[in-house]
Amino acid sequence: MAFTLLRYGYPGRRHGQRPPNNRANRPEVITRRALIVGNYDAGKSINEISRLMGISKTTVRLWIRRYEGEGHVMTRPRSGRPKVTSQDDEDRLIAAARQSPKTTAVSWTRELQLPCHPITTRRRLQEAGLDCQVPAVKEQLTEANKLARLTFAQQYVQHDINFWENVIFTDEKSFSSVAATGRHCWRLPNTRYKARNISERSRSGRVSVSFNGWMWAAGPGELEWQIPEKTLEAIERKAQEVWESIRPRPNICTNLVNSMPSRLQGVIEAQGGWTKY
Repeated sequence: MAFTLLRYGYPGRRHGQRPPNNRANRPEVITRRALIVGNYDAGKSINEISRLMGISKTTVRLWIRRYEGEGHVMTRPRSGRPKVTSQDDEDRLIAAARQSPKTTAVSWTRELQLPCHPITTRRRLQEAGLDCQVPAVKEQLTEANKLARLTFAQQYVQHDINFWENVIFTDEKSFSSVAATGRHCWRLPNTRYKARNISERSRSGRVSVSFNGWMWAAGPGELEWQIPEKTLEAIERKAQEVWESIRPRPNICTNLVNSMPSRLQGVIEAQGGWTKY
């Protein structure tokens, strides 16, 4: 006997409830429940539907009452298992994450004596809006460094591109081995360059190689080396190769110079601290 299947929607979900899994709301399951209602609307009794479909009369009554009372035959949301962590546990965890964002979930679980697995700890952090990201690695900045950066930025921020196109930029750089730093950081979105989320480079004192280079808007200058005798020649050759690869592409230097106003403005906004550059 033909009958019309009605449109069925999810019932409203209360706070703390979770939707049923996909298995409970598979299309064939919903279709079978709708068939119960369709047969009932077609005039069949509960006993007849039970015999026809090979299901218990209790099940037939359940879905007929569900449809008459709530207008659907979907599986209701379920309360689920209670959280293993208390509100106090979660508050302590979030406070610790904001104080020391580069600590691991395993360490927090152990140090805070949380009654859960580190996977659950990570889930609570994510629920609070904290994402596990690779921290930005920056040079160490003392208060004197920040003040000098801020002073320089405030002094030159008003200059336009024409000014910067006639400036020669030069610096000496020393590459050295560094100690390992935290590989991940739990932070809120758009807070990558906040002081607590920065991974500062720490110097070991074992300098590998130093050089002095310069550039301007038209391209790079020459690379001058200060290399200890024990330094491998391969390092020098590779660095020189990379430096010279910039020369045929002057747009790299041009773009860097053209970004000076934005860079200075970023330093001012960060009060001399780190920026995205």
